[in-house]
Amino acid sequence: MKLEGEKIYLQEGLVEENYPYLLEWFHDVEVVGYAIWAKKGLALKDVDDLKEFITRLENGIVFGIYDKADKFIGYTALADLRDKEECEFVIFIMDKNYWGKGIGLEITNLMVDYAFNDLQIKKVILTTSEFHKYAIKLYEKAGFKKTNLIPNDRTIFHNGEWVLSGTVEMEIENKRGQ
Repeated sequence: MKLEGEKIYLQEGLVEENYPYLLEWFHDVEVVGYAIWAKKGLALKDVDDLKEFITRLENGIVFGIYDKADKFIGYTALADLRDKEECEFVIFIMDKNYWGKGIGLEITNLMVDYAFNDLQIKKVILTTSEFHKYAIKLYEKAGFKKTNLIPNDRTIFHNGEWVLSGTVEMEIENKRGQ
């Protein structure tokens, strides 16, 4: 399965040559610092540990993110598919050269459209750190609404230090056919 965007494309699955890049990125605190699992990601020892970690973590449909020149830059997933009711959206643009270029919105829109149109999911949910302002703004631009704030439930790397953060829960509902 391949989902095409203007600046990127998403290819279902991760291939063997992706994992060394992922391991390097998982060891970069700037890349994974807002994730609830950041410290676990930083502690991964090798590609085998990483594969097991991603399989457990995402537990769903994973897509590699590629630029139009076929360069691997991260991954996205629809995790925890629950009987067509809901799934959790995950996105990691891990190559910092691609941050701030509008790619996140394109990926989010492609994945939400795929969830609603192809998988017939009724609701897509996600979580992020309350301090990850760029991510929250991106998700709101894509149509997600904040539904809850869980206070002080994750330790994240923010402004050069490990701090306690709350988790923002967000969702978008499939309005088609209602």
